[in-house]
Amino acid sequence: MSPARRAGRFALPAASLAALLALAGCGGDDGNGGAAAGADKKAAPADAAAASADPATDPALNWGGTSPHDTPPLDPLIEQADAIVRKADPGFDHFDVDHFVGDLDRDGRNDVVIEYGIGEEGAMRHVAKRVRVLLARKDGLQLQPDQTDVFADCPQVRGIRDGRLWVDGLEACMLPFPRTLGYYAFEWDGKALRRVVEETPEQRVIAQLQAMRLALQAGRDSEVAAHLRPAPAAADKNAAEPEAVFADAQRRRAFIDTVGMLSHAQLSRIDEHRRFASVAPRGGAVPGERALQIDLAPDGATAEVAGGSYVIDATAMLQWPQSGGVGYHMNFRLIEGELYLADHEEHDLGE
Repeated sequence: MSPARRAGRFALPAASLAALLALAGCGGDDGNGGAAAGADKKAAPADAAAASADPATDPALNWGGTSPHDTPPLDPLIEQADAIVRKADPGFDHFDVDHFVGDLDRDGRNDVVIEYGIGEEGAMRHVAKRVRVLLARKDGLQLQPDQTDVFADCPQVRGIRDGRLWVDGLEACMLPFPRTLGYYAFEWDGKALRRVVEETPEQRVIAQLQAMRLALQAGRDSEVAAHLRPAPAAADKNAAEPEAVFADAQRRRAFIDTVGMLSHAQLSRIDEHRRFASVAPRGGAVPGERALQIDLAPDGATAEVAGGSYVIDATAMLQWPQSGGVGYHMNFRLIEGELYLADHEEHDLGE
């Protein structure tokens, strides 16, 4: 599915960063549905060794996109899920279909969640989406009652991780570039999906910064590297390398300290979409303030980055003073629920 989607126009009352961080922490995850280690992904194609040796279907010869019958076979579990859902809704696969495999009910067996568009066949956009849950049982997958109503917004499923279904809530299914209203996680309570995590784009920005701070403190630089690219890493060899921002020990410490200090600051409203928090220098400290500004409706709602089109959920600027009248700032963009570095440089504190 194209990465060109999502974002969220959201107006919130003033709140402390500490309170928002506490809310963000309840998810115990990066919430993206996407960048966390160990995330469940769509099932891989069946083993090529099991495929026919016929050149027309041999994966080694034809799965590179050179013939009209080069589509790899689905995982048997997904094939079973499709057959069950097709019986319940004969037209379910007339539109885009996404499959997500993982242990949703924590019984040690892989379950399947299917998300698909519904609407008028041949239409350019889906009128709505439907999400169906199939739980693994001894005699195979069992389709559960339709849970689509538990999603307040147009659902964009991100995956099954840690026994939870992670979903983004989009403002509309029919828009080509819908904005994100919230980030959610659901658990299966034995009968239905139950929402256990809810974050706004504002809360997501703060949670991401705090996660980066904790990772840098613990020396887990690999977890931070993904955020130091301009966008989600492309699947090809031309993916942008992460910026070596924190190779400088002083800058690394300044980032850790700034995020830590701002966690105790009051986040105030500049206007309907912008939030601001700052910490004045202490006695004897380098002049200049540490500040965070979040824009929930940035100019340029989409961006062309690394060969892909992405919706910008929000932007965040983090800044701190250095020495000699010079400060430093890092600008991030929230894309698909993750912060990515747009630019970073020194600036004159007198400007």
